[in-house]
This record gives sequence, structure tokens and C-alpha cells, in this order.
Amino acid sequence: MIGSQSMTPSEIHPTIVGPGREPAPIDLIHLARQTFGSAELEREVLRLFVLQGATIARQIGAAPSVEERAAFAHRLKGSARAIGAMRVGRIAEALETAAPGDVAGIAAELGQAIGEVERFVAGLLAPAA
Repeated sequence: MIGSQSMTPSEIHPTIVGPGREPAPIDLIHLARQTFGSAELEREVLRLFVLQGATIARQIGAAPSVEERAAFAHRLKGSARAIGAMRVGRIAEALETAAPGDVAGIAAELGQAIGEVERFVAGLLAPAA
């Protein structure tokens, strides 16, 4: 849906992967359902997530209290799940209730997952060659 690029089944659905391939960081079938199949809306919500995801992740890391960290993590969890970035959503959920000693490690994993989503989205939104 997203662009005019021709995609293989393993690129379209993250659970269909070839040998040595990881699932896509965004479930494109979920995204298409959430956006009623509108490619324009898909692109818009992906752009918004890329803009806001890293910002919210930084807010999680800088939160002065457990409650604020949990609130930021909850916001990110919902945004991630809405676009089909389920791994980001799971990690954000873990941060909602993480013990203070576990936050740094989980936050690092979150940064990696958001980076994967950003790279994936950049590839989806790139003009077709």
C-alpha cells in the first residue's frame, strides 16, 4: 500500500520471512487495517511516528519520576501498536513497570527498536527508483 514499489510477501507481512530474515519492524497488514487501506494515511502516520517516537523515547530516559516515565512509555506503547510497531510497543510496555535498575538496559533496547522502525519507514517512504 505505502508506495508504488513492488513488495514480496515477506516484505508485506512480517510473519512471512525467508531464510535468515527477521520480521519487519512494522506489521504492514495491521497498519493497512488501521488506516482503512489509505496509502496516504499510512505515510502520514508513519511520518508522525518517526518524528514523535524518538522524542518520546528521550522523554522516557529523562523522566524525573517513575510515574512520568510510565506515562511517556504508555503513550509510546499506544502509538507504536497503532502503526504495527509491535516490538517497540512491547519494550515500551516493559518500561511502564520497570524497576529503576532495569530502565537503562530496556531504554537502550527501545532505542535500537525505534532505530529499526526509522530505517524501515525511510525505506518505505523513499521514492521508487
